[in-house]
Amino acid sequence: MLFEILTTTVMGGIAVKAYLAKNDLSENDSGKIQRILSLSGLNVKDGRDTLTTQLVRKKKHEWGWEYKYRIPFGRSFEDYVAKQKNIEDGLNNRKKQVTLQDLKFDKNILKNILMLKQTKLTEQKEVEMSFDGLLCIRVYDKPLPKQIEWDESYLKKGTWLVPIGSMRNNDTIKHDFDKDKHLIIAGATGYGKSAILKLIATTLIDQQPEHAELSLIDLKGGSAFHRFRDCKQVKYYSRDPQEAEGVLKNIQLDMNESFETVVNNGFEDVKEAGIKKRHFIIIDEAADLADYGKAMDIITDIARRGRSAGYYLIFCTQYPTTQVIPSQTKRNIIARLCYVVDTDIASRVVLDESGADKLPDIPGRGIYKNNVKRYVVQSPYISNSTIQQQISPYIQKEEEVPSAIENPSKRTPRTNPITFEQI
Repeated sequence: MLFEILTTTVMGGIAVKAYLAKNDLSENDSGKIQRILSLSGLNVKDGRDTLTTQLVRKKKHEWGWEYKYRIPFGRSFEDYVAKQKNIEDGLNNRKKQVTLQDLKFDKNILKNILMLKQTKLTEQKEVEMSFDGLLCIRVYDKPLPKQIEWDESYLKKGTWLVPIGSMRNNDTIKHDFDKDKHLIIAGATGYGKSAILKLIATTLIDQQPEHAELSLIDLKGGSAFHRFRDCKQVKYYSRDPQEAEGVLKNIQLDMNESFETVVNNGFEDVKEAGIKKRHFIIIDEAADLADYGKAMDIITDIARRGRSAGYYLIFCTQYPTTQVIPSQTKRNIIARLCYVVDTDIASRVVLDESGADKLPDIPGRGIYKNNVKRYVVQSPYISNSTIQQQISPYIQKEEEVPSAIENPSKRTPRTNPITFEQI
């Protein structure tokens, strides 16, 4: 009996070694990446010498491998980002790796090898890149889920944190509006912009029902925000560009009052003043306002001065151009979220770098960037029925709806006066 076990183990080990050697499945991806980079034209000629991308170190993680490279003079990080798809396709267009750690050593070892090989052949690796003096290429063994369902665990009552998306380690990236006051959202139609706007509005209402105030400007006909218009937290609502200009004028007047109150009392912003109310201006399809000069000027003013007054801008468009996102507005909005776009130029307008044009064709897959880091995320999906369930306690009866919602160009008296609290 003992002889059989020893024989099976030895023979199994020999079989594994022979199988891995024959199928070239034992090596990690570092050599393949360097060959792909070389074949993609990233080597640099320096006289008679050829400068290549040099591997400095590699590290195995639970999720896959991380490789650090020194890039040759004459190349930039952007050159490598432009070849990200080449790397990803190259790594997936070959026999998958099988390592000894993947195998279960028992009497069925050969069967296990074949099953593991089949599993590996169906997996699709994904690549992320960053640069901190060295080029970092992370190769993930498994892709991000194509859809992540929202649930109440994403809520954090009493805060201004909103979920942006999940990473591969299942950590959730959240945008903190009390830290990064404004947010630009962009992406091609059908890839998640309206979905994330609805999630943000729902989260703000649910987490801060007494202190959140919203102005909703839906220039796609009102389809995204219509269900929110009768919530008590919604002060202004518009779905027409000309009407939206009037709404923005009213918002600017309100913002000026708040700004003067804060500054005249010696505070830098509403947070320092202990003011709990925050007003969010959410604009879906801002490109439709590009021809309305006064409206764009007000948007720029909100991006510039709104942070002190507690007026925060969420600016969303499927047409990210320099005309739609003016440079003055963009300079005052550090946080950006970009889903799939069709060109490198569009990605650069939003993120100041390429990458969003190389995202996989998956709704909700995006790049979130703030002044700290850049993250590839999958935004959680919240259904309309769930939204309705979450906001229904805050929907007012018809006779309670303020006239400003029925006629957004009419400015109503302030219903939530600014109050100062000791902090």
